[in-house]
Amino acid sequence: MKIVLLFDDVAARPDATADERAVLEAVGAVEAALAALGHEPLRLAVDHPRGRWIDRLRAAGAGVAFNLCEGAGGSSAYEPHVAALVELIGLRLTGSPADSLSFARRKDRVNALLGAAGLPVAPWMLAPDGIVPRDWTDYPAIVKPAAEDASVGITQRSIARDAADLARALRDASAHSPLIVQRFLGGRELNVGILGDEVLPISEIDFGTMPASRWRLVTYSAKWDADSAEDRGTQPRCPAPVDDAIAQRARCLALDAWRQIEGRGYGRVDLRADEADHLFILDVNPNPDLAPGAGFARMAAAAGYDYVELIDRIVRGATQ
Repeated sequence: MKIVLLFDDVAARPDATADERAVLEAVGAVEAALAALGHEPLRLAVDHPRGRWIDRLRAAGAGVAFNLCEGAGGSSAYEPHVAALVELIGLRLTGSPADSLSFARRKDRVNALLGAAGLPVAPWMLAPDGIVPRDWTDYPAIVKPAAEDASVGITQRSIARDAADLARALRDASAHSPLIVQRFLGGRELNVGILGDEVLPISEIDFGTMPASRWRLVTYSAKWDADSAEDRGTQPRCPAPVDDAIAQRARCLALDAWRQIEGRGYGRVDLRADEADHLFILDVNPNPDLAPGAGFARMAAAAGYDYVELIDRIVRGATQ
């Protein structure tokens, strides 16, 4: 089967950031896996939602579009637009549909939905104008963009100990508005992968080697600045060394959150515990990074799937 790989045209943008350029690793790996499965992969870089790529997609005669787009034209806001256009022409698409992608990229809306469903979310408020929310007294607090992923806008300075610190953190992050202020949870961080209807082995971020002067936090530097102190201080452990009760609770929360956003295909739900080991839903991520060294592939490997089998499962999920 001919399968078109859709991805942001980062090669055309010299100013593309590290998190944007990372898609090329996934593109190469998925392309090789599809070829190994006997498919005919075709790369198609998406320059802009209104670009000519949609005409080339129509003309390709593909059976499936393998969606690796996390944005287009340098804007993550266009991620759901690409999926919507593919759906509009009636082509089958891997991963989540456009409406789920659109909803999930707004953390404030996800938090509100999960809270209304009775699922645990740490106290939070939206600060769209960059001003400290009235009556906020829950410290330490974290400031994070409401509409970004890949830890964009998250640094060690995103944590605030008091109101003055919070005002400074909001100013620092103003380029990424709208912003969320949320209680910072100091416990362990767990990642739960979902492949179809299967929950993959849980992964944990080990902060044991994080310098004592730094917050136990997955910042942009931790994800994209290789061999930095924060990279070395955020080591994944999969399967996570958690007891059965915590593992079961994590799996149930992840599935509940995934179903709330109507995720499909594959996704990752991030959880964080407070000091008393109570778990809270941190983030819901449809279509997470599929690079072989990324967390989702690591969780799939712990479940017994090699990389080619993982890609096969994702394609089959789109064609059923």
